[in-house]
Amino acid sequence: MTSQLVTRDLEFSYGNGPVLDGITLDIPSGKVTAIVGPNACGKSTLLRCLARLIVPKSGAALLNGTPLHRQNTRAVARAIALLPQSAEAPTGMRVIDLVARGRTPHQNPLQQWSDRDERVVREALTQVGLEDEADRPLSDLSGGQRQRAWIAMVLAQDTGILLLDEPTTFLDLHYQIGTLKLVRQLQQERDLTVVMVLHDINLAARFADHIIALRSGGIVCQGTPKEVVTKANIFAIYDLHSEIITGPIDDLPHVIPL
Repeated sequence: MTSQLVTRDLEFSYGNGPVLDGITLDIPSGKVTAIVGPNACGKSTLLRCLARLIVPKSGAALLNGTPLHRQNTRAVARAIALLPQSAEAPTGMRVIDLVARGRTPHQNPLQQWSDRDERVVREALTQVGLEDEADRPLSDLSGGQRQRAWIAMVLAQDTGILLLDEPTTFLDLHYQIGTLKLVRQLQQERDLTVVMVLHDINLAARFADHIIALRSGGIVCQGTPKEVVTKANIFAIYDLHSEIITGPIDDLPHVIPL
């Protein structure tokens, strides 16, 4: 059964006015959703609410009809995996040890490491193309390889919902495209529900099925890339005049700033 992740009248504040203001969403199951918008519009805060890292001031994020903050922590961790922005690992940690951390929600004092844990970790490494790098220190890898290792860790968590907070940050264009192609591939192979925060609207249009655009803690618009990426919407989201062209290969909209 596919898990349903939604929000209803979600509000959150850090004390200086609302960061999220009445957010109601139905995250499409089995699809890739991108959250876009200007800096400080609430993108990462929304993702943290969806991951149960913070409790909303009012309203709720719900998993299968029950507010996340009322659910068992371990049960949520078996359903939703989060890759935070700028994740860090201890100095000298090997790739395989990082990926093995993803199995923590599936262990308990009576059952520690199992054959299944080993198999899931190895499969995650293979899926991201790092099976030959398993014993290398994470610090020895390139930026793109390190991001693949972190993605392998959340894959090893073996959830149906994957939340990624700016997975292309600090990566050059080659690795940005490679990382998002990997996310799309894994979503299709595992029938995952993926929600990712992205800064680049053109990358969102290329790799997401559904786009949610925020501004000042509210939803400006949402829908398919063709529905969201219009001149009127780009101005409403970013205060930016633009032309929208259609990609010659993928027939998707592409923003040209003016």
